[in-house]
Amino acid sequence: MNKPDEKKSRWTRFSAWVNGKSVIIPEEDLFPGGDLRPAPGKKCGREFCRSAEREGERLYSFLSGYTFAAVVVGVIVIGILMATVMALPRFGQPDNPTNNEVSQRYLEKGEEETGAPNAVSGMILNYRGFDTFGESCVLFLAVSCVFMLLLRDEKNTHPKDLAQIAREEAADDSSRDVILQQVSSMIIPFIFLFGIYTLLNGHLSPGGGFSGGSMLGGGLILYVAAYGSRKIQRFFNGKVYNIARVCGLMLYAILFGYYIFTGANGLPNHIPLSIGGLILPIDVAVGLVVACTMYGFYAMFTKGEL
Repeated sequence: MNKPDEKKSRWTRFSAWVNGKSVIIPEEDLFPGGDLRPAPGKKCGREFCRSAEREGERLYSFLSGYTFAAVVVGVIVIGILMATVMALPRFGQPDNPTNNEVSQRYLEKGEEETGAPNAVSGMILNYRGFDTFGESCVLFLAVSCVFMLLLRDEKNTHPKDLAQIAREEAADDSSRDVILQQVSSMIIPFIFLFGIYTLLNGHLSPGGGFSGGSMLGGGLILYVAAYGSRKIQRFFNGKVYNIARVCGLMLYAILFGYYIFTGANGLPNHIPLSIGGLILPIDVAVGLVVACTMYGFYAMFTKGEL
């Protein structure tokens, strides 16, 4: 009858150990001598105390085995990484992969095969587009983790704290720096304009999704610093933010998936290379992810909300 309770107690102690918390046993569960009281229906005596000690020993043995296994896995991973680093070619050798025909093909055939005069954009968004997609996923997951840790809403914040935060935001809005607002009103439009230009012309000239997205993210941060979060929420609230960052990553996945599918199956690519192929829309997708990542980090670490 008491087996489920015993299992629950063991799991509670184990989860507390994993979280670094000490397990406190209530005084009513202890005898004056410090021994555990038996569960209802069980006899008290040396046999019970011995069984409790054996259970504790088994739990300690399990935890010791878990720690040992973690150490073994960590050592194996470190060994694999060290062996990989040792196997890498030495810097500056003439036969390094960076000096072979791969880089030569990027420079000589890049514009013909990708449609992008900018060799850097053609390389990172076409030849190595899968790597860039991985980087975009890292940014997406990073800001998602920050949201899970720092996002503040009515469900996880006390009403008194919410009221205090609202009063502080109202006071902050009433004491905005006039000089910062005047200067921002003049330069923010140019920041967004140049960011969009850099984003849309990354396949033709220096720029692209990462640099253009950084400019857009910086413009959003400056707008919030000058005018407050309430004004930016009129056109860029949490719902719009989530739609933009999810659509940006999904657009990249779909477009580059089309690249991979046609290339792997020998199918013709119907996107004309004269306009840069799919590099332009992929640049837009990367720019959305980068801009949302920058603004998300700023919003979470300053206000805890969008």
